[in-house]
Amino acid sequence: MSETPRQNLKNLQFRAQMPVIIRVVAVVALAATIIAVGIGFYRNRNNAEFRMKSLPATLSKDVVAEVNGYERRETDGNVVKYYIKADKATTYTDNHQELENVFLQVFGEKGDTSDQIKAQKAIYVPAENKNFTAYFAGDVNIETRDALKVKTAQLTYKKETEIAEAEELIEFSRENVSGKSLGATVNIKNKTLELLRDVEIVANGNGADEKYQQAKISAGHAFLNQIDGKIDLKGNVSLNITPTDATAQPTDIKSDSATAFFIDKEIKKIDLVGNVDVYQKPTSANPKWTKTRANRATANIDKELKQLELFENVEIETASNDAKPTRIKTNYAIYQKDADRFELKNGVEIVTAQGDKQTVIKSNDAIYEQSNGKVYLYGSAEIIQANDYLKGDNITAELFPNKSLKNAFVKGNAYLKQTAPERATEVSGNELNAVFGDNQQLQTANAVGAANANLIPAKTDEYTKVSLSAPVAVRLNFNQAGLLEQMNTEGRTTVAIFAPGGKPDASNKRLIADTVKTYLSASGKDLARAEAVGNAELYVEPLKNSAENYRTTINAPRFDCNFFETGNNPRECSGSVKTKTVRVPTVAAENRGVQTLTSDRMNASFNQQSNDVQQFDAIGSAKFSELDRNGTADQIVFTQSDETVRLRGNPLVSDARARAKASEIDWDTRNEKSFLRGKVSTTYVSQKQTGGATPFGESNAPVFITSEAAEFQHQAEIGTYTGNARAWQENNYVRADQLILRQKQGELYGEGAVQSLLYDAKKRENGVESNVPVFAQSQKIFYFKDKNLLRYETNVDIRQGTDRIIAGVANVSLNEKNEVAQTVAERNVVVTSPNRKAVGDYAQYVAADESVVLRGNPARIDDSENGSTQGAQVTVFLRENRFISESKTNQTNAGRTRTVYKVKKQ
Repeated sequence: MSETPRQNLKNLQFRAQMPVIIRVVAVVALAATIIAVGIGFYRNRNNAEFRMKSLPATLSKDVVAEVNGYERRETDGNVVKYYIKADKATTYTDNHQELENVFLQVFGEKGDTSDQIKAQKAIYVPAENKNFTAYFAGDVNIETRDALKVKTAQLTYKKETEIAEAEELIEFSRENVSGKSLGATVNIKNKTLELLRDVEIVANGNGADEKYQQAKISAGHAFLNQIDGKIDLKGNVSLNITPTDATAQPTDIKSDSATAFFIDKEIKKIDLVGNVDVYQKPTSANPKWTKTRANRATANIDKELKQLELFENVEIETASNDAKPTRIKTNYAIYQKDADRFELKNGVEIVTAQGDKQTVIKSNDAIYEQSNGKVYLYGSAEIIQANDYLKGDNITAELFPNKSLKNAFVKGNAYLKQTAPERATEVSGNELNAVFGDNQQLQTANAVGAANANLIPAKTDEYTKVSLSAPVAVRLNFNQAGLLEQMNTEGRTTVAIFAPGGKPDASNKRLIADTVKTYLSASGKDLARAEAVGNAELYVEPLKNSAENYRTTINAPRFDCNFFETGNNPRECSGSVKTKTVRVPTVAAENRGVQTLTSDRMNASFNQQSNDVQQFDAIGSAKFSELDRNGTADQIVFTQSDETVRLRGNPLVSDARARAKASEIDWDTRNEKSFLRGKVSTTYVSQKQTGGATPFGESNAPVFITSEAAEFQHQAEIGTYTGNARAWQENNYVRADQLILRQKQGELYGEGAVQSLLYDAKKRENGVESNVPVFAQSQKIFYFKDKNLLRYETNVDIRQGTDRIIAGVANVSLNEKNEVAQTVAERNVVVTSPNRKAVGDYAQYVAADESVVLRGNPARIDDSENGSTQGAQVTVFLRENRFISESKTNQTNAGRTRTVYKVKKQ
């Protein structure tokens, strides 16, 4: 294919033979002049009825003289100048002469060469000022000294105008050149020759050195201007050449008109105008054929064709045998033969075909180096090959020998698009380099400078659009079949993954890093994995705002992402070395804050349906925080379905009030709950931070709670500790199978094997105040901050020093210092102290006056030293060591007699 234009236009070299043709036409004019001048010497008469076409009707019929067997020779010294003879010469009264079967021979300067003419009839008509008109008719034959032969029916020459005219068919030949025309006009003065119509010139090769076997020119009209050095051909101009070289091709050239320019009798340039058509025919040795069409064309020649210039609606076609042709369309073209180079302007289209695939090349201007297979495109450049499309301001392309695209360098607004049934692949940048295989399949595409690449799905409801952008470069690699297999970037890169819309939880994603490598599946349509290296960032942006949706940002030095088998959606992304994840709620709420998750390594798993993150796996020094709540562990797992943070490996959670640790911690961020399991340990910064929900006195000292399990309701500020729960502050504690703190209400509830110790409880005995711990046991415990009340239920056993109260229920009222102010026991109350025992249904101890009120049916006090007493109510004044017994009270109607015992003084 690359040799076709050279062969196409090389064969136009037959135009170099035009000097031969020009010389033929010029000699015809010269011969006509010589003959006309020669006739002026003859004065013999001819018969009166002789008439010729264009002959004046006023010629005299009166004969002056007749000569039969006329013959005349004129010499200049020993050199013959001319020789003329005729069967008959007749001269008339008006001095015109007629000759029959005339023969005229005009010799050169040395007399050794001559021009000659024969005709059946010749008429010489003199005019004023030595002017004349000569007419030849009947089988006019001219043969010049350089072997030119001319044949026509009639010929007219006027000396005044120096114009010779032939109105009928004129035929001429010289050596291997012959031709004919219907009518001809030679202007000797202006040195012009006009062939009037049906012009045909043929040159036949006559030697091994000839560049052609036969060259044929035909036109409706031809005009030679020797002074201007040109010949104009008009009216269906046709040039045909048949080469002798077996590898060359026959060529047909057609146009409405043509102008040939020559210097020193050699044509240097030919202008062709109107429907120019050049056709190189195939041969058995060279099966290629080429067609060139244009409104105008100019050929420059130096011995052979050097340059061809084509104008307006230029079309060039070339092919081999029955193969589909390569077509070139433009409005202007210059062909340089030596370089086999086309310069194309003002709208260019080059179309090549290989099998059922086409390569279409377009631009404003172009340079096509055919033998080298190079194409340079300037302005709005485009190349289309099968499913691949390139465009840009300028393109430099290289073609395979079969004229399919081998590579292309695009500069300025560079863009490439590959279209497949499932998706389109786009890449763009300031510059772009694309390489193709010999099977016309794209192999690589490298965009440089502000580079971008897009994977656009055909089915937007099933596939995700993927976009890459990088300031330095985006490089795409394709497999042998032209399927995309890898995309690499240079410079700070952004990979955007756009999820199909319509789903309330669907999310777009952006992956940003210094460099990104992406790999596709074997099908070439689905992303398989991606590597993002250098300050990597992963953004997840929900399409819709809702209480459940978060904007997520993950930072890591590197990300490695794997994708689902179809859809271009990531399945998981793994970040390494000090990762940070930030989740911002799309809908602001008082109880919803920014969530931050940091760790040494991070695995983010995505939901295939929503394309949103469904799980985070943070490994190594993991930390999660939201509002004032924080969690740390060796590993943290967050699941989006239930919005739960699972902390494993030395987990610890904390907020502004407290911190907690356990073997396992689950933090339900949606419902604002936390679940702790195994060796739960909670530390409240101070009693105040518990909301005053614990019955401890020191407000600024920390409060500790341990258990086997715990549940925190953060919004309600309720903490439930289960399994050997124990709360303490310094030496004070509460223990139970379960403890519940209601911080907002300032309440504590405990159940199951309840124990408590108020270490700093005050006791006044015999007027002396001292710190005596209060130890209590029961099945249930209640603490109410607003009432400053401790309540024990079921199997209550309270001890302070040597004193003990056993009851079904006991309410302990505390003062503002959280000291015991009053204790009320009910249901089978037993109060014991050294040497004393009291039994009743109700007992009340008031610390202020150190009194105990005991009620029962009856209430009874036994004193080992002072006896016993009983009654409906018995009041003991410990400070005074006296008792008051009442038989009837507002609470008891026993009707017993009141008895008073005096207690001995110690």
